[in-house]
Amino acid sequence: MTDPVLFAAPWDQRLTAITIVAGSLMLGATAFVAWLAIARVTSGPVRAALLTSAVIPLAALVLGALMGPRGYAIRGDTLTIERWIGPIEIPLASIRAVELLPADRLEGSLRTLGSGGYFGYYGRFRNEMLGGYRLYATRGEGYVLVRADRPYVLTPDSPDRFVEALNRGRGTGAGRAGR
Repeated sequence: MTDPVLFAAPWDQRLTAITIVAGSLMLGATAFVAWLAIARVTSGPVRAALLTSAVIPLAALVLGALMGPRGYAIRGDTLTIERWIGPIEIPLASIRAVELLPADRLEGSLRTLGSGGYFGYYGRFRNEMLGGYRLYATRGEGYVLVRADRPYVLTPDSPDRFVEALNRGRGTGAGRAGR
């Protein structure tokens, strides 16, 4: 496979709403604390502490945006989960299986470290059926399970085409399941 195969990571309405509300709250908190520090506080150390604390929600906003999944690419012998910082690269040779994943197989999942809807659903999750897995999703449907060194759950814009392209890249030609 020489040409890269690219897949978008479209946002669903829920992710869009969560991101807008949370982002607005963080920007509002930053603006309010900065205004408080500048306009109302006269003490130097207190002002410095407030201004420092005003940076925290702004940093969370930026970090969330930088780490959210932006898309997926199959290039050469690698599947890449595109992010502004820290793209995740999975060697195709390490992938044992690829399959469409019904949403009900994610029921009961607990987030152990990650985002539950701020610029994406991403990070480390765990449930009884899958055990520990990494989620890099932007919507609540169209899941694909990639079993590699660890399980990855992704939401490309075209799950069937993604599974087929990934199996072609792996050389299995196994179509939808790739087991």
